[in-house]
Amino acid sequence: MKKILIIDDEKPVRDVLNIALSEEGYESYQAPSGELGFELFKSSEPDIVLTDVMMPGIDGIEVTKRMKAQRDDIDVVVMSGFGTEELVVNALRAGASNYIKKPIVFDELFKILDDIIFKRENRKRFEIFREIVESEHKDIAIGNDVSRVWGAVNQILFNAQAVADPNSLEGMCIGLYELLINAIEHGNLGITFREKSDALQNNTYRELLESRMKRADSEGMVVRIESDYEPSSITVEIRDQGEGFDLSTLPDLKDAEAILSDHGRGVLLATLFYDSVDYSEPGNCVKVSKTFPKK
Repeated sequence: MKKILIIDDEKPVRDVLNIALSEEGYESYQAPSGELGFELFKSSEPDIVLTDVMMPGIDGIEVTKRMKAQRDDIDVVVMSGFGTEELVVNALRAGASNYIKKPIVFDELFKILDDIIFKRENRKRFEIFREIVESEHKDIAIGNDVSRVWGAVNQILFNAQAVADPNSLEGMCIGLYELLINAIEHGNLGITFREKSDALQNNTYRELLESRMKRADSEGMVVRIESDYEPSSITVEIRDQGEGFDLSTLPDLKDAEAILSDHGRGVLLATLFYDSVDYSEPGNCVKVSKTFPKK
């Protein structure tokens, strides 16, 4: 059974999350504070931690730091509301795997958790000598099955594990994953932000995704990825076959409050962990780059 630790100073929130997650097959543990949550984390050894970002005493940022120091493979999802945007950004930089807004839409939460579980189950368990790679170019094409996106992310960033610190690498994976999901959902599948938001609210997201995926597959649509890696840097270009979008509609990427907006989530996450994120007209091609510190 999947184990999840819920940390929130509000008991009604913990109770509702406990019921919902238990129905989804999770064995859940609850703690009313960051201090008690960290102690329970050490004894219960959960797969995922779901923590409020703003709590008395130890907040979600410090919880994340302590847990990542103890277990660098732990996945932490922070819960946040408006007014906590800077805390969310800091938690992500501290190693949190994702975030979700309050009040929580459970279909959105289950999607985030499903993605994390899939990533954990497919994490590579063998060691090879990544540090001997001097340069590498990859051309990758994936279809419209979102369950294959983590595999593509792992393929692209495989050698970066030799030069990036764990928190930075985790963030790069998250950012790249979100951009690829955008390329599939909003690009090839043509799902608008409003359609996705409504579907998540009505718990019909999976049905919408499957119907659009069948159509895109029948039209032969793919997402193409081109990456260039060397120990000092990596660049990744993602191109979908959708119609693109108006680039002026992207939120201000320098504004922390935009992290909790419904629009541009993937781009915002990518900007936290890559040095540059650049879209080109008509909006169906994005290029990211990252420079690694010298060791």
